[in-house]
Amino acid sequence: MIKAFSIKNEDLENNLFPNFYLFKQKIKNYSTRKDIFSFNLGDENVLDVLTDGEHAGQKFIESGALFIKNSSVKRYNINEFDGFYISHEKNNQLKRSMLKKGDVLFTTIGNIGISAVVGGNVKNANINQNVVRMRVNENFTTPQYLSCFLNSRIAKFQVTNLFTGNIYPLLTYPKIKSIKVFVKDKRVEKKITELLVKADENQIKALKQISEAQKIFLNSLNVNFASIPKRMFYAISNDQFAIDDMMTPAFYYPLYVNTINEIKKNNHCVLLGEIANCKNGDAVGSVNYKSYLDRKETSIPFIRTSDLVNYDIDMFPDFFIEKDIAQSFNQDLQNEDILFTIDGKIGLTAMLTKYDRCIIQSHIERIRCTEINPYYLFIVLSTKEVGLYQSKKFTVTQSTISTISNNLKNFIIPFSKQEKKIIELTEQAFQLKKERKKIVNESRLMLERSLDF
Repeated sequence: MIKAFSIKNEDLENNLFPNFYLFKQKIKNYSTRKDIFSFNLGDENVLDVLTDGEHAGQKFIESGALFIKNSSVKRYNINEFDGFYISHEKNNQLKRSMLKKGDVLFTTIGNIGISAVVGGNVKNANINQNVVRMRVNENFTTPQYLSCFLNSRIAKFQVTNLFTGNIYPLLTYPKIKSIKVFVKDKRVEKKITELLVKADENQIKALKQISEAQKIFLNSLNVNFASIPKRMFYAISNDQFAIDDMMTPAFYYPLYVNTINEIKKNNHCVLLGEIANCKNGDAVGSVNYKSYLDRKETSIPFIRTSDLVNYDIDMFPDFFIEKDIAQSFNQDLQNEDILFTIDGKIGLTAMLTKYDRCIIQSHIERIRCTEINPYYLFIVLSTKEVGLYQSKKFTVTQSTISTISNNLKNFIIPFSKQEKKIIELTEQAFQLKKERKKIVNESRLMLERSLDF
């Protein structure tokens, strides 16, 4: 259906896209409608808290209080496994930016205008200066509805057009406060809130079960991982170089080598290439990218290494691909396929569910099991001691990017006597994850339809 409307000459701006004026008219009309409750984030009493994170650089440590960068904030999701931690002492000093359950996060630089609600798993974490946390006065709306609205097309439109002519987009407090929020139906607001609360509960349960499965797997290997020395100085003979044909220090690093040797000593092991098929994704070309705002509902999420989040794919990544273009690559991704990053940030894992549809970039490898249960293999690859250590062991730098090249098939995969229990827990976890995705998408569509944008 073609929509026709007119714009006066004096209202023309440095923008010739019809959608710009269509959205602008809708925002203006919705702001005056009596049947729609509207407010600006900067209106009096709307936000009890609006603050960013510490501007000084942080000293990161191996474990401690979780530290959330702007790249960790995804639409409806916060990555808990980006690996940045600060000391608990430092975290307690940064009380202004310490997260509380129900805070709404909003990115202000980089990929701006992305929002998620702080749930039970990330409360008491901290944020950097490129994320703001908002605590909304619930007399106006709920955290869940506000975050859902901030991820909507109408909010994205507002954010995008705050930067007309700007080379380096940055969401300042005045710009954030100028964003207008609409609530058309309180029943929809209540339902969205209930659904997104349920989504967070599913996320917590799923990640807890994956963590339990990982612990059962590691305990079943009969290896005392804590006793394996982490020596930083070591020597390799010329004969060993000739056998392995690898000239990288990491390949011979005793922690990685001895960990795998101890696993092999106590367990039956096979090479990944003997029990699964591996296939790279594709470089689809930036000319085919569609932004979140420009995408259609039929567009396919384009998954890059940064889009593997909490063992999932990001449902709403930075870029989408038109359905016919995605189909032309014939990636044939299926339920229970495992994704594993082989370039850049190496060693991240995710598993696809029946709900997922996507196309993956060439830095990600699809693993399809032939002689092993996929849920069991996922747990094996998602552990530091097996998946990450071998990723680091095989990593080389080609030009400017790190890669394990085609060595994924050479990973050692141990079998556990607890395989049945591990599979059971992991299957349940991904069923929860599938339900969570359906809930989140239902909430998104419910809001978009209620506002008719």
